[in-house]
Amino acid sequence: MKKLISIDLRADLGFLKKPDINEGIYLTYNMLHKPVLLGILGAVIGLEGYRQKGQLPEYYLALKDMRIGIQPLYAQKGYFLKSVIQYCNGVGYASQEEGGNLIIREQILIRPAFRCYLELDLSNALHQKILNSLKQSEAEYLPYFGKNEFSLWWENFKVHEYAPFQFDRDFVIMTLFMKAEQVMREMVRLPTISFLASGGEGNFMCFEELPIGFDERLLQYEKRQFVFTNFTFGRQSRIEGLYQLRGQDGLVQLF
Repeated sequence: MKKLISIDLRADLGFLKKPDINEGIYLTYNMLHKPVLLGILGAVIGLEGYRQKGQLPEYYLALKDMRIGIQPLYAQKGYFLKSVIQYCNGVGYASQEEGGNLIIREQILIRPAFRCYLELDLSNALHQKILNSLKQSEAEYLPYFGKNEFSLWWENFKVHEYAPFQFDRDFVIMTLFMKAEQVMREMVRLPTISFLASGGEGNFMCFEELPIGFDERLLQYEKRQFVFTNFTFGRQSRIEGLYQLRGQDGLVQLF
């Protein structure tokens, strides 16, 4: 039996490190992505993270087949406020730096928030544990947003009735969705912002290449291009994995 639930994840600060680092600064992804969300869920139910070089973490191997959807909350035209902090690391690999200090500059997210949709298979004991833990606001390990000093919390637990979208009307997508070039060209011109938390933003389209999982041979992120927009799509547009939630106009993409 499948069940779709959602929670709102929030943090005061966040850092979702990009593996391709510019010289002198560590950069963050703007959007939450699936491997990080699976890590958060793994912490909630007590699965282990990275323990040995060259091996994927327990939480990823156990939860990688779960379908999820991610909806940014309160992002301004799709982007969260960012800042850059600077600090010194005087231990370990910093010992070869001048004065024994490595100066690190790090870009961080300010008040990131996301509505996360999880399609759970209740015949799976881990999925059932996720459902119970999120509903009861319990966690085995303290979940954090990219760094262990950036703790997070969740609220607004909901269970949704959902069904595949039939493309019988024009539509908007509340969540991030995977980019399809032909679909982007076919969008109708009239925008809607009814699903946004703060109105009056005008038309926008936000693009970002995000990890969806790992290449299990190379142990590197597998990535796809994602879009977050408030434009309306014509019913002729075909985007995979779209679902209609009962009582909501906007759609979610599960992947």
